[in-house]
Amino acid sequence: MASGTRKRYALDLDDIMSFPNADTLPVFPPKEGESWIMLMEITADRSLLRPVYAVRDVTQAKFLVALHTPNPREDAQNFKVGHTLCITATRARPPQYLGGHGQIGYRIEDPSTIQILPVSLAGLWEINASLKERSDRGNLLKCNLCNSTCKSGCGTCKARYCSKECQRSDWPQHKRKCVVMRALHGWNRTDFG
Repeated sequence: MASGTRKRYALDLDDIMSFPNADTLPVFPPKEGESWIMLMEITADRSLLRPVYAVRDVTQAKFLVALHTPNPREDAQNFKVGHTLCITATRARPPQYLGGHGQIGYRIEDPSTIQILPVSLAGLWEINASLKERSDRGNLLKCNLCNSTCKSGCGTCKARYCSKECQRSDWPQHKRKCVVMRALHGWNRTDFG
């Protein structure tokens, strides 16, 4: 359960209640006010007639994810091998037999239950650890580059910068992590129930 704030980063991706894996996925659907996010890395594109992807979770369990949304091709345009697929289980169905594919997996019917992060699972854990370390040192609201006091930041993920020069200097590294940091900061302030 995340208990972070804007000033304190406390997200634990190893919390199996908030981020279950194939072994710890709850048997029953979430109750009102509960939520969890299953994190998986896309390992292969198995699409034929509709988008289908092989994925693995943090325990290396492998299964398929098939998109049965109203616009499956459009919803799958950001699915890339090596990226992290996040399924919000508040509305996603539990794993089931995917008839045409002969395997157990997820049939996604609502595109609002999925999010793609342009990073591997290992990269996601690395960025999360970096945010925790910055928070533990009291640097979460300081410049990402020089740790100076500042009030402005990235418009997307809210990473802090004391000047345009620091923001420009950090951009080559920051642009790869920006979308991921936005998701992590959002989860940090989410009450998973």
